[in-house]
Amino acid sequence: MKSVLAAECGSTTTIAALIEQVDGEYRLQATGQTPSTYGPPWHDITIGVRQAIRHIEKNVGRTLLTSGGWPITPQNQAGQGVDGFTVVCSAGSPLRVVIAGLMKDISLSSAQRAAATTYSHVTGLISLDASDGGHHTPEARIQVIKESRPDIILLVGGTDGGATQPVLEMARVISMGLYILGSNPAPAVLYAGNQELRPDMADILGHITALNSVPNVHPLLDVDDPAATQAELEKLYIQKKMMQLPGFDKLNNWSTQYPVIPASKSFEKLISFLGQYHELNAIGVNVGSRSTTIATKIQDNPSRLFIRSDAGVGHSLADLLKAVPTEKFHRWLPFEMTMEELYNRLLNKSLYPTSLPTGLEDLMIEHAVAREAMRLVAQQACSQHPGAPWNLIIGAGRTLTGSPHAAQAALLLIDGLEPWGVTSLVLDRNGLVDMLGAIAVLDPTAAVKAATHDAFLNLGTVIAPRGHARNGQTAVKVKVVYENEETYETEVAYNTLEIISLPPGQKAQLEIRPTRQFDIGGQSGRAAKTEVEGGLLGIIIDARGRPLRFPADDELRQEQLQQWLENLHLYP
Repeated sequence: MKSVLAAECGSTTTIAALIEQVDGEYRLQATGQTPSTYGPPWHDITIGVRQAIRHIEKNVGRTLLTSGGWPITPQNQAGQGVDGFTVVCSAGSPLRVVIAGLMKDISLSSAQRAAATTYSHVTGLISLDASDGGHHTPEARIQVIKESRPDIILLVGGTDGGATQPVLEMARVISMGLYILGSNPAPAVLYAGNQELRPDMADILGHITALNSVPNVHPLLDVDDPAATQAELEKLYIQKKMMQLPGFDKLNNWSTQYPVIPASKSFEKLISFLGQYHELNAIGVNVGSRSTTIATKIQDNPSRLFIRSDAGVGHSLADLLKAVPTEKFHRWLPFEMTMEELYNRLLNKSLYPTSLPTGLEDLMIEHAVAREAMRLVAQQACSQHPGAPWNLIIGAGRTLTGSPHAAQAALLLIDGLEPWGVTSLVLDRNGLVDMLGAIAVLDPTAAVKAATHDAFLNLGTVIAPRGHARNGQTAVKVKVVYENEETYETEVAYNTLEIISLPPGQKAQLEIRPTRQFDIGGQSGRAAKTEVEGGLLGIIIDARGRPLRFPADDELRQEQLQQWLENLHLYP
């Protein structure tokens, strides 16, 4: 292929990108961006895609669409069109899921991890466990189904060849709930429990609603097998949410070579590829209006994907307010504001999810929301990789890439993910990360070259020792040896940050000596040497310790936050 055109249809914004060969090497030629048009007054998702591509046509001075608005493929002799066209989508509302099972800490936990790999919102949990919050009677469990109004009921429980009667009891409760709910069509049921009970499930549920069975999500007591459940949930999301978007059929016909895929899967492919290609531990975070997505790749382990559709900073902000106490947002504000006022301002933002901050306070509140959205998903992601140091962090989403100052984006990533050790920070400056995984399916070389040259803005390297001390005590000593043999040495006090200049493209040797209370990657107090590459911010020494701590007193907390912001010269 000589040229690839890709589009991403997001919940608020549609982006298109043209990648083509220049002097024998693939480069990003242009991008186009426009508000998404699946909602009123357009009710046609393809209008936004066309508008974004028209912007590219003006920039590059050639025709990519037919007069009827279809992408021209393959590229013709007159230079019109492209050789490949692919689309990813995250515009659909999340799949509403109720999970039913036996034990919260076993089968339901496995089912929740499976649901976290697609755009879904778990609106209810039903278990036979006495600790399930009071749903002890069939009536209470039926009420959960009635109030949640799910698209899907995921039924799990029993190892293969194990429990039967409790699982059948739960299936009968679901059947009664579906009768009472009376919706048309009724929520589909996905069964991923004891495989011996498949015929019984068909007898109990098959005549009421669409029933699909997949291999047990927890076949043995010490074995999780969520892959089939994850794949089926993704298929159901595409059928019930993506394909119902106005104009989706037309869009899918445009992408004739490969069907439209969820943006999260493309994002996971990219993070997996980068981690494997560069042989490092990589984590990517995409903060969106409707959801926050984290993808991870640990060496010698498969990639993992974690999505919270109740952790968006716009369309799903109301759900985030239910998942995260107001106090957690409030702790990031370096100025006085009552909890009630903050909650009301966040509710107002949830009513206007596409609105932009109009002042410094609004910006700081939006950044507080982004931090907690990332931390909510990171808590789930890092529980699968406890204590893992990240060599590379990739940040995406308008809240990060649209920050007025690059240091603000860097601090959001650091506060949201709390990396420790030595970590490179990069930003998805052109909004490509969700598309590059899909582009790699068309042409891996095009995706590699675009990722290498055009996709990312290198913010720099963060050095973050793990541990705690008293304020004022030295946390780490750093010696920098530049390429011209000049040196710079500094001692950084606990609970402070410092930026050391290292321009993009330049490299330096670092000698890092943490004090005995701190760990930079080995034993506490052990020194380390490494080579780092410069970035827009250079080297950030984060000596605030891990995990981050906040004073209980509001005045002291605000002073501490103001000091952190001043250390990075973030605000006037």
